[in-house]
Amino acid sequence: MAIAKFIRYYLDREPMVVLSCAIGAVAISMPLVVVPIRQSMGLPTDQYDGPHTPDYMKKSRGHLAPKLEG
Repeated sequence: MAIAKFIRYYLDREPMVVLSCAIGAVAISMPLVVVPIRQSMGLPTDQYDGPHTPDYMKKSRGHLAPKLEG
């Protein structure tokens, strides 16, 4: 209840500050909301999650180990 009263008071005194905070809150929440919606619709999310690498293209970690001769 006190928060709503504070927001109404601050909105009356400094409307641009409240509007800027609201726009910032929406901008911060967009990646948290939009990405799951796009994934559920089957749309690509490469720019958010990184590109999907097929299994046949992935190398095993063994290629990084030094080769033992002998």
